[in-house]
Amino acid sequence: MTKRENTINVLILLGLLGSVLVGIGEYLLHFLPGGPEGEVSMLEHVPLDRASTGHFYAVFGAPLYFAGYYGLREFFKKSNESLANILMVLGFLAFFIGGIWISSRYFGAVVLQKSQGTNDYKFYLQSYEDHYQVLVWVLRIIIALLSIVFVLLVLKNKQGIPKWFAVFNPIVLLIIIISSLVWFKPLGIHIAPIAMNVTHFIFFGIILLQFNKTNNN
Repeated sequence: MTKRENTINVLILLGLLGSVLVGIGEYLLHFLPGGPEGEVSMLEHVPLDRASTGHFYAVFGAPLYFAGYYGLREFFKKSNESLANILMVLGFLAFFIGGIWISSRYFGAVVLQKSQGTNDYKFYLQSYEDHYQVLVWVLRIIIALLSIVFVLLVLKNKQGIPKWFAVFNPIVLLIIIISSLVWFKPLGIHIAPIAMNVTHFIFFGIILLQFNKTNNN
């Protein structure tokens, strides 16, 4: 591999590591044996000691996503530099917002659990939904836009990536992973609460495999 190729390899590996660290953190923050009861209500039941540990995994792992998306920009810029830049910007924006959201989860759990049964509970719940939970929907919209750009880059690519590779875009992977709660709940209760991280573990992983396959031929 050239120096540039090694750099791309390392950057995407860092993104992959980010998905693992944030995935561990989010699992500790969100997992419930009976499955997720709701994206906010799950916080009312998660053990706070476990959630506290998860908070630090997630917060320190999240910036590694930026490295991964910078690596993707470098990988795809030969195909279309403008689209590659847009992919990177959307990735940065998604995980800047996602980082703010994930950093709120532990404190949200503390406030909701400690205020249960008090007159302030509904106020705190509504405040959290209005100011933090809304961010996860913004994140998903950005990921959908990012996925469109990724599909266009795959279709235009000059790196020898097969066209069917476009199917492995983040929004399709995300839908499949969340829907696992329906088609295979024993798996879904473990992967749906960390769906965005599982999505990116697969996403970065298959790109890394393709990148190394192309450069070793």
